[in-house]
This record gives sequence, C-alpha cells and structure tokens, in this order.
Amino acid sequence: MISPLDTRIAFFGGAAQPAVIEAIAKLKITGFDVVVASHDPREAPALREVGATFIDDRMEALLGSQVVITSLHTTADVENLYLGDEGLLELMDPGTFCIDLSVSSPRLAREIQAVAAVSDIEVLDAPIVCVGEREGAVVFVGGDPQTQNTLSPLFPFLAPIVMPQETAGDGQFAAMVSIIALAGSLMGAIEAISLAHIAGFPEKNALNVLASTSGGSRALVDYIPQVLGHDYTGRINIAAFLDMLDVALDTAEELEVTIPMTETAYQLYELLQAVGGEEMNIQALALLYEDEQTCADYGLDWALADGFNERCERLDEFFGASDYFDDNDAPGSSGRSHGSPPPIDGFFSKN
Repeated sequence: MISPLDTRIAFFGGAAQPAVIEAIAKLKITGFDVVVASHDPREAPALREVGATFIDDRMEALLGSQVVITSLHTTADVENLYLGDEGLLELMDPGTFCIDLSVSSPRLAREIQAVAAVSDIEVLDAPIVCVGEREGAVVFVGGDPQTQNTLSPLFPFLAPIVMPQETAGDGQFAAMVSIIALAGSLMGAIEAISLAHIAGFPEKNALNVLASTSGGSRALVDYIPQVLGHDYTGRINIAAFLDMLDVALDTAEELEVTIPMTETAYQLYELLQAVGGEEMNIQALALLYEDEQTCADYGLDWALADGFNERCERLDEFFGASDYFDDNDAPGSSGRSHGSPPPIDGFFSKN
C-alpha cells in the first residue's frame, strides 16, 4: 500500500524541470519521507525548503526506499543511471518500484523495464510535459497496468493531468508525439506573427485572425501573448527542448522515417542556443526574426554563430533547399539527403 505513513521515496534528479520539482515538493509536504540522492543545484532550494533529506551516497538513499523517482536531462543520463556501472537496477532490492519522469527514448524505456523485470523490480516510464505556462503539466504513464494501479496514489502529486498508456515505452512515445506537435505549431504561429509585424500588419489583428481560423493552436494561446510582450521566460528552456527534440529525431532514425519539420525545429533551436539563448524559454524562437540590435538587447550575440553551419549535426540544409530529399526520398520514407545550409548573416530579418 502506497501511503505517506509507510512509503519512503528516493529522488534522483538532474533535469531541473520546474514541474518535477513541484511534484517532489508536494509529496514531501503531504507526508512522504523523501530523500534526495542526486540533483541539479537549481533543484535544491525548493526541496530543502519543504524539508527533504539530502543523501550523497546512492546505496544509503536506496536503503529502505520502496519507491524511486528519477528525472534526468537526457536519454544518455537515464541509461547511465539505470543500466550503467553501479546503476539503480544493480543496486535496488527486489520489489522496489521506479517511476522515471524523464523525457527519454521509448526504446530505452522498454529496455529498462525488461532488465528490471528479471530482478523483480517494476519501472514505469512517466515523462512529465508542461501544459503551457500556467496550467501545470501532464504525465504520460507507460508500463505494466498492475504496477500503474499500485503506484496510482502517487500520480495526482506528479501532475494535474494523468494519461495512462498501455505498455512499456508508450509513456515516452506519447510525450514525444506532443513535443513534435508543439514544435511545429509554435514555429508556425511565431512565423505568422513575425511576418505580420515585419509587414506592418497589426500584431493583435494577426493574433485574432489565427485564433478565429483553423490556423489557431494551443501553442498560439500559450506562447504568442508572451512573444507580443517580449517575455522570453518560462518553464521549458531551449536546452531542455533540444533534448526532447533529439529524442524524437533519434526515434525517427530508428524507424527509418524522415521528419523534416522536427529537424528544422532542432536546427533553429540549436542556433538560438549557440548565440546565447540556452536558458530562454521556447517562444524566444521569435528573436530569430528580429534585427541584430534587438537580439543583442536580450543577450544574444550573433558573433557566436560564426562557424555554426559547420557545427550543425542534424541538418546540412534548411530553407530554400532544392533537393532536401534525394530522388528516392519523400516525407515518411527512409534515408535522408541534405545539402549545405544558407548563410546565417541577418538570419530571417533583413533589417
């Protein structure tokens, strides 16, 4: 029985995702015994404030913990924590339950759950994805239905919206689907509003047009008001979003499918990160449509983009490509062929 009176939770953090920190703090406030085994420095203040115990030794943190919750930056971090030398699956006692809140690979989630089952350890992949900037988050829970039922008393603390999925890895796949759609709809909304601004068409009129037609989207509602207010803060920074997009691209590659829209999004956010926007929120993509001085006012340095074309790993070409796909390729087919990217000078804005 999972209850505050008899359940100790060991938390292995590192992603510094606000929604995850809020969830762990709620568990502690409710009465669960929460020990923090590893963390990003940004996670510590909120967790110390609610009285969580910090333990540096991994084995000591696991001792007596019935539930382990993890939240890491990247798929590689998740793989190392669970499957690496002295990883969790090697150290945990049989009968332990794990909930991984990281956004990582569906393939890795399935692998972890298969390895864990051999040692009688139950793992759920349960990535937390923010819902806009004000409405909390959603957790997609993948894994054994019986394990989901056992751990269900914890789910309301993790996110306001809980969406159970059927099998191992499905939680990660659900998160990936939502992230791909967010990237595309946000790019479209920002591009439409930015073009209106550059053309002198009133931005509020453009916003009303989009909101009143099929061009509208949740991204429009959640992020474009911040763009119009030049507010580039929020709960999903560019570094974290790049990690999420990377998972989608890796999964597509495993499936031998081309997803050019997501590749374009990755390229643009990688550029924004390169010029100093790593900690900005994802709506800061709009700054790519501003002139150099406006970008500088928000801390971006286009001099840092020198050589960016050579450093790109995801795309060799975007925008204006005459042969994005080779003669045998089309969206949804296997194999990708890219040319050379255009110069970055001025990027989208010609001012």
